[in-house]
Amino acid sequence: MRRRYEIRDDQWDQIKDLLPPERKRQGGRIAKDNRIMLNAMLWVARSGAPWRDLPEHYGSW
Repeated sequence: MRRRYEIRDDQWDQIKDLLPPERKRQGGRIAKDNRIMLNAMLWVARSGAPWRDLPEHYGSW
């Protein structure tokens, strides 16, 4: 099920290789899934809501 403000699979396929890798070779903080992070940013931009109102399925604001 696609959520209202999320990118479609075909859109993701076009841009996923332009984003940095989700894991760094040298370690450090574990990155979140790039698609989830992008969808969270789109949700905030499109809804106009503050980050604190980010729905739980995107993770912690």
